Amino acid sequence: MKTTFKKLSTGILAAAFGIALVFTGSAFKATHSKRVQYTFRYNDTNHSKANVEDESKWLYDPSAAGCDENPQQACLITVDETYVNPGSTPTLKSSLNISAAAFNSSNAYVAGSADAGMEIQNRSIE
Repeated sequence: MKTTFKKLSTGILAAAFGIALVFTGSAFKATHSKRVQYTFRYNDTNHSKANVEDESKWLYDPSAAGCDENPQQACLITVDETYVNPGSTPTLKSSLNISAAAFNSSNAYVAGSADAGMEIQNRSIE
């Protein structure tokens, strides 16, 4: 009887410890995934590859509407706070290193950046 009770209590204790580890691990994982994101809208009439890659041509716009997802012209990007100069009017850091691809001789769209998790929304030529 003592042996059965001892085995049973050891099993219950091990299961409780395992469940506690799972909950503790997921609590810490959730805090790391909550990064601040900033949305910027392309703010220039010249959509050349050089201009699209110029971080100063992007304007912070947290309420920017979506784009039609057609890779012809730059439209919106959402980046991690690591690549943003915070303040009353946030700006992009040059370390974002936007890369653009040419659609034609006068239009380019965003193809990537140093921020691997950056969300890109391009649009059709206006």
